[in-house]
Amino acid sequence: MNMPEPRRRAARRSMMAGLIRYDHIQTTEARAKAIRGEVEKLITKAVNAREEARKHLAAVVSDEEQAQKVLEFARKGRFSFEKTVASNEERAQQSKAPLTDKGRKFAEDKLKARREELLAIISNEEDANRALKAAYESMVIELHARRTILSALPDELVVQKMFEVLAPRYVGRHGGYTRITKIGRRKGDAADIAQIALV
Repeated sequence: MNMPEPRRRAARRSMMAGLIRYDHIQTTEARAKAIRGEVEKLITKAVNAREEARKHLAAVVSDEEQAQKVLEFARKGRFSFEKTVASNEERAQQSKAPLTDKGRKFAEDKLKARREELLAIISNEEDANRALKAAYESMVIELHARRTILSALPDELVVQKMFEVLAPRYVGRHGGYTRITKIGRRKGDAADIAQIALV
């Protein structure tokens, strides 16, 4: 890839994003080999982060199905059993607008529904609180990896696909996520053309 560094970086990022988004791309053999290592490192980082987050949550919630439900609950937003709807005086001290009776009832009902939803997953309040804390911590582990990958490959949809589609697909596989297949020569400059694809 004989081009200035910023252009080369942009070309590599574009090819890597295309490979992850569409599962395969056709390019020259040299370019396919150039991006192969970087793509595999990023996928490995996503797989490892997902596994580490899962293990962290499994240390507190041993049941796999329960752990998944708690994680889905945690992804809906912050929640705590100690949280209550503040009075209008407290809200004024926090520089927040006062709540109407209808607004207060809505907030209290929402808080009550969230509480019941969590207690439906884990009935003991103390265990539910501990599980929820572990779920938030596992989300932080995954978020750190997402941000690290985003710094190398700034495309949120591609990073989302890496964590939601590719990481579960490659759990238990140590490398070797891509395959390069030679196609032939390109007309014009006779460059070797290859297809790089996710396995």
